[in-house]
Amino acid sequence: MILKETPIRYKYFARNIDKTAPNKNKIIKSFTFIRNFTLAFLTKLSPVIRITYTATILIFVYSFITSQWDWTALSFLVVNLLLLFEVADKLTAKDELEVARDVQTNLIPLNPPENNEFEVVCHYETARDVGGDFIDFISKPDGSYLISIGDVSGKGMSAALYMVQVRLLLRHLSDFFDNPKAILTSLNKNIFKHIKKNLYLSVTLADIRGKNLKICRAGHTPLLHYNSAKRICSEIKQKGMALGLSNGSVFEGSLEEYELTLSTNDILIFYSDGLTETMNTGKNEFGLDRIKDLLILNSHKGAGEIKTEILDEVDKFRGYAEVHDDLTMIILKTK
Repeated sequence: MILKETPIRYKYFARNIDKTAPNKNKIIKSFTFIRNFTLAFLTKLSPVIRITYTATILIFVYSFITSQWDWTALSFLVVNLLLLFEVADKLTAKDELEVARDVQTNLIPLNPPENNEFEVVCHYETARDVGGDFIDFISKPDGSYLISIGDVSGKGMSAALYMVQVRLLLRHLSDFFDNPKAILTSLNKNIFKHIKKNLYLSVTLADIRGKNLKICRAGHTPLLHYNSAKRICSEIKQKGMALGLSNGSVFEGSLEEYELTLSTNDILIFYSDGLTETMNTGKNEFGLDRIKDLLILNSHKGAGEIKTEILDEVDKFRGYAEVHDDLTMIILKTK
């Protein structure tokens, strides 16, 4: 855990490091980096803490050189006291984030609706404490239901807040429209009207009736379909631009509904780009081909086992690399 978080913590300070011209002299280059990193660290502290910390470090160095151990002990205690203050601030902020995370997690369905036609499992993992991905299962009075998966632009708290608004709005609109294309068209109009301009998000919405699906994709990653009869895995790539890019007929005209009838042991995967774009320490992406190979290799297993196999392979591939994006996935396997 510590090794995985180290790159994230370094990037937090590295954003403020002065990008000076590179120096070929390794010693000068090292001293320059240490100086710039120290300055970046100090700018993150409040003015009072910054002055106190700097003075304490200088006293510590002076007392160590002059062997005035009383001052050395005092400066050591002061530094630890400052550390306690900073830890307290961090824990307070973390408590607030945990509350936000709990609220968001409670909105994500842990148990998909029971269905006689499918095994359904899902996975939701945020890159930070909260995220911008969402999934939902919306039951309809006639026994059908909608599956939605989306990805709001950005990360962290702002993306999470917009995610909650979009999800609730999507649920509300599903009561008034009967097909995915009409729901997404209305959702796009309401984003411009009620939420925020320049908010971009991708969504895939599927209406499921028995083994018949009507799918509409608005800029989201293509669904993966494993055909059990042919033992091949293919992408469902119908047209559709992301929401928030255009308000009007251009958006509606870009959407294309795709109808699909699944057979026994077919598999369908909805996923966010955080799955295929997971990177390892060498900056290589996990990629779509690995997902296809895993589907074919594990097609005889249940949906839950397939999910476990995919997540295990993703975790092995990522290693100690930083988590860059939310990872969301829904797997359907026909009975």
